[in-house]
Amino acid sequence: MSDAREHLARASAGPDPAIATRARAQLELLPSPVWRDFYADVFGWSRVAGGNPASDAVPTFRLRAGYRLSFAPDLSVYLYAQGTRDLASRGAAAGAVPQILADNYASVGSGLLLRLWDRRVGLFLQAGPALNLIDDGRSRVALDARGGGYLGLETARCWPSAAGGISFGLIPCAELYTEVTYVSRFADNVIGLVRGRAGATWLIAGPLALQFAGELRAAADRNGEFYNNLVDAGIGPRLRLLRPVLVDFFPSFNAGSYLGRAGADPAPRPLSYRDFRIQVATYLEF
Repeated sequence: MSDAREHLARASAGPDPAIATRARAQLELLPSPVWRDFYADVFGWSRVAGGNPASDAVPTFRLRAGYRLSFAPDLSVYLYAQGTRDLASRGAAAGAVPQILADNYASVGSGLLLRLWDRRVGLFLQAGPALNLIDDGRSRVALDARGGGYLGLETARCWPSAAGGISFGLIPCAELYTEVTYVSRFADNVIGLVRGRAGATWLIAGPLALQFAGELRAAADRNGEFYNNLVDAGIGPRLRLLRPVLVDFFPSFNAGSYLGRAGADPAPRPLSYRDFRIQVATYLEF
């Protein structure tokens, strides 16, 4: 891709008007070295049985702008801004004891991203200051350095084409996502996650696809925090908006268990749990 861009740029500035015009048209079709993306999700749950009963919702937003240093391999530098603030955590207002159920920080910084295998695999390093959004007794600003890798796979037509009317059918879908990430701010922890989903689209109505899906998930970490060491499974309907932007809406009933490891916080008893969950997510490149 880098060679093609170089040759077309040279041809677009050459003396032959016809060749220059065709070269400029072809340059416009090549991927730009500048890219931007936006990711957002809301993960909500209500624990109906088991350890640590709670209900909460955690919105996360991330905006990145990057520049490709090369196309082969796909290597970029980027700037990012991201934030998470759950709805149930409380600070130390009026002498109350802080209650922290999720990560409540906003951060900015820069990073390096290497994407391989048609962007199914990514390796990254990033760092920057993080602002604590809750007065919980900790420092309001901390260094957030992260590095790791991810793998994302899915079968064809997990996002089917939008229909002009209503169509029934059965379009199978399977997907796998796994990541391993080092995070300095979490006591230099290394956290691993693997999640597989399988299901099928059974109805497409205009821009909406209705699916049923099942999920298996497992996580583990180096520091032994109980909430990072678990296995669970769930099932539920899934609604996908196919246009004008892609949005995934997945309510599910899940059952699982913590693995019994305990770090800074003791593991709950019983270790098993059952949840109602809702996850809404979108990803845009522009």
